[in-house]
Amino acid sequence: MPQSKRLIFIALSTLLVAATYADPQRTLFTYENSFPRWEQFEAGVGYQQIDFDDDAFNAADVSLAYAYVRYGILDNLAVQLDVPYVEVDPKNGSSESGLGDLVVEFQLRTYEDIFGYPYFIPHVSFTLPTGDEDKGLGEDGTVVTAGMSLGTQMYDWLGWVLDVSYRVNPDEENRLLVGNSYVWDVSEKFTLLVEVGYEAETDDVDDLFMVTGGMAYDWSKDLQMAVHVGTGLSDDLDSSFDARISYNF
Repeated sequence: MPQSKRLIFIALSTLLVAATYADPQRTLFTYENSFPRWEQFEAGVGYQQIDFDDDAFNAADVSLAYAYVRYGILDNLAVQLDVPYVEVDPKNGSSESGLGDLVVEFQLRTYEDIFGYPYFIPHVSFTLPTGDEDKGLGEDGTVVTAGMSLGTQMYDWLGWVLDVSYRVNPDEENRLLVGNSYVWDVSEKFTLLVEVGYEAETDDVDDLFMVTGGMAYDWSKDLQMAVHVGTGLSDDLDSSFDARISYNF
């Protein structure tokens, strides 16, 4: 699998705890107990940048400018659409840009305790092949990723979320993904986050580790911003950056 397409998957998989209803998702690698209310919309725009080490084979830097909308089908069921604009800048070769693969995702809260935690959120996403595969902007077929997030509270002030997912890709070997998030609500408006993301090794690619630190801030009850900065614990990943603004209406 070309390195540039692999990087796009990493970015799209992040387009994605002590939360209240109608709050956006603040974590990158897991799912919080945070859903739009029934018939409520959540919309946002953001930017992601992932840089790989120049010495990595087929190294490329990938950036995504994206828009998304999430809709509350029920109080515990949401559907989300992500629309990315992708730019790939390989170490060897010319840069390419254009529409990436659209992602349609369903998130379902199957259980939550009376206090909001612990909770279970199964989810499934479909990455549609709308990006130009020949330019490295997308895949040849539909990619399906399904998983489960388990969240709870530690020490009465620290949220903890574990997500285990499995990606089925027609163009490469299927892959296990694991995310772990720690969420500290410093105040009602300000949150700090530390997260670890892992993608298991396959015959085609090595395993991948990422660690990020971030913050989220609620400007109002409907407007939120979040920023995440990360680095790789594996040899070829250099750095990552994600910034997002979300609004409920």
